[in-house]
Amino acid sequence: MKIKEMGLSVVLNAFLGYLWILFVDNIVSVASTIDNAFIVGGIIIVIGTTLFGEIVRRTTRFDEYKFTHPVKLIGFLSFGSVVIINLTIFN
Repeated sequence: MKIKEMGLSVVLNAFLGYLWILFVDNIVSVASTIDNAFIVGGIIIVIGTTLFGEIVRRTTRFDEYKFTHPVKLIGFLSFGSVVIINLTIFN
């Protein structure tokens, strides 16, 4: 386990968390102009999040690690912290 892998995991997952926030924010703003905003927006967000997760899983080479590997856990924590900070502080 190298410090370089941990740093790369933090930076990559924090960036991906920010991209996911931008995606959800854009979908919510577009869906608010539609009559059934809750249903249509929710469906698009679920489908988009699933596709986003699949792309992330395939592009990172961290998929060869077990779920409990420290590099993978730090990546999940950085993704989650970006999302939580953005939802609680900046909104």
